[in-house]
Amino acid sequence: MPSQAYRRFIHNAVDVDRLITSHGTLCSGTSGKKALGHITRSGIVMLCAAWELYVEDLLIECSKYLAIQTEKPLNLPMPVQKHLAKKIRENKNELKPLELGGSGWRDVYVAYCQNEVRAINTPKTTILIPIYQKFIGLTDISSMWTIGGQYITDFVSVRGDIAHNGRSSSYINLWELIQYNDCIKLTAKEMDNKICDYVFQLVSYTKQPWRKVS
Repeated sequence: MPSQAYRRFIHNAVDVDRLITSHGTLCSGTSGKKALGHITRSGIVMLCAAWELYVEDLLIECSKYLAIQTEKPLNLPMPVQKHLAKKIRENKNELKPLELGGSGWRDVYVAYCQNEVRAINTPKTTILIPIYQKFIGLTDISSMWTIGGQYITDFVSVRGDIAHNGRSSSYINLWELIQYNDCIKLTAKEMDNKICDYVFQLVSYTKQPWRKVS
């Protein structure tokens, strides 16, 4: 099966598919412009929420896999080592280093990842690139996306416009919602498969973290 994060993403994206279907049903058999902007706006908000949860869950899932399959913290990618060392130096708890003894570093690593990931308030490319580098050492997550990093940033900005301006935000027609839905789903699929390969090659374990999406 694919990652738990991806399975959850697909589950959440069902709401977007249903909104698209509802829009078509309400338009069926009648002519003239319909006041259905609330449906397309809702679709964008739900899709972005599913995307945000996916990229957060996936990174945490990766950190747990690396923590379990990595023998010692010095085997983690160098950017990850540096970030963890910085976090520990900056920790106000003088006893924090004692938690690193034995396998304690694994819990510290995953906890730091969870805390920073859950603090994300917008899943734009400029936010995702550094946090993926800090916790799994990946230089540029957007390089895995066919649609490119700017598309994701623009999409999240559309969600922000809706969240802040409501009905006064730019109108989203059904075709635009369908395009966003297709592109974000494709990106999540690409990301799941490529991240699977990436984290697998970081460890000496013989089993991949999850199966690729066909």
